[in-house]
Amino acid sequence: MTDNTCNGWRNAATWIVNLWFGDNFAEFTDAIGKPITAEDCREAVEQYVEQFIGSVENDNPCSGFIWDMLDLNSVDWEELARHHADMMEELP
Repeated sequence: MTDNTCNGWRNAATWIVNLWFGDNFAEFTDAIGKPITAEDCREAVEQYVEQFIGSVENDNPCSGFIWDMLDLNSVDWEELARHHADMMEELP
C-alpha cells in the first residue's frame, strides 16, 4: 500500500490548501466565533481562485485547465474543518 500522506495531512492537496489558506480559516473562525465548516473552507478557496482565473464556465480557455490542475476534489475539506475547530478549542 502506498502512503500518500503529506506532512501529517491526508494528501498533498489538503496540505497545500492549509498551507496557503490556514491562517485565513483561523481568522474566519475567530470572526464568526464558531468552528469553520468544510463547506466554508471549500467556498473560500473556490472564490479566491475564481477571482484570479474565473470560473470553469467562462470564456477563458485556460480556466478549465487550471481548475483541473488544482484538483480541489482531492482536498479533504472535513479534515481542514476539524483541524481548525480543534485549534479553536485550544485557545484560551
